[in-house]
Amino acid sequence: MIKLACTVMFVMFALINIGCSSAPEKQYRVTKYLELANTWMARGDRKRQEEKLALALSNYQTSYKYANMRNDLTLMGILHLKQATIYINQNRFEQALASIDKAKALHQYEGADIVLPIRSVEAKFTNALGKASLAKNMANELSVEYKNDIEKHIYYRWLGWLYSGENSWDWERVDSDLNTLKQLKSNGTLSNIEILSFAIYYNAKWRVQEQDRQARSAIDMALAHFSELELTNRIKACYVLAVQWYEANGDKDKATYFSMRLKEISTNMPF
Repeated sequence: MIKLACTVMFVMFALINIGCSSAPEKQYRVTKYLELANTWMARGDRKRQEEKLALALSNYQTSYKYANMRNDLTLMGILHLKQATIYINQNRFEQALASIDKAKALHQYEGADIVLPIRSVEAKFTNALGKASLAKNMANELSVEYKNDIEKHIYYRWLGWLYSGENSWDWERVDSDLNTLKQLKSNGTLSNIEILSFAIYYNAKWRVQEQDRQARSAIDMALAHFSELELTNRIKACYVLAVQWYEANGDKDKATYFSMRLKEISTNMPF
């Protein structure tokens, strides 16, 4: 009888504990490691945008640790590719290729859904090796693949232009793409601010290179955008464009002023 009572109490105790499971467990999904992985990945993205590449790489490696602990195959693959991008920017091509191969293995052996991201980084790697024509074709193919994702569709079209080294532009298309991205931001539906940043910066850079009459307003737009994001390195790059523009157009006073601002902001940069 005592044995039976103990058994009943044990079963009731177990049922009570099961009934008091935490909220994520009620949904049969725990996301503690996912949240940590995403936090560290976001930190890495920020450092990469600031061009603090060693810190970005360290943050991506920490993010990978948590993604690996929860066996998040797609996130693990993306992090390998983000690390590969850093290595490419550092001209560490062997490490870049090794990271790309690790991402490929996750897709090949465990089905990680990262085929197009792999192709994107391979295009960047190909361009870094000096194969600009092939890289351009790869970017254009990605633009077609992403025809139903307007942000990425635009991004890869522009990346194809960048890789091609073109020196004549369809400014009507440039303006249309840029306005589309700005409208998405205004509507609160822009998924990736980095795509807009890419477009805003290269719009200014290309217009300065071509001495286009809209270059000055493009520089102003870029300065406002990167100031809002507090990306000091990009603000500095915009002042470089301003100096180039005003020197090329014989405005010595403004060229001198923006040279001063460039020197001032470079001196104050905490890295």
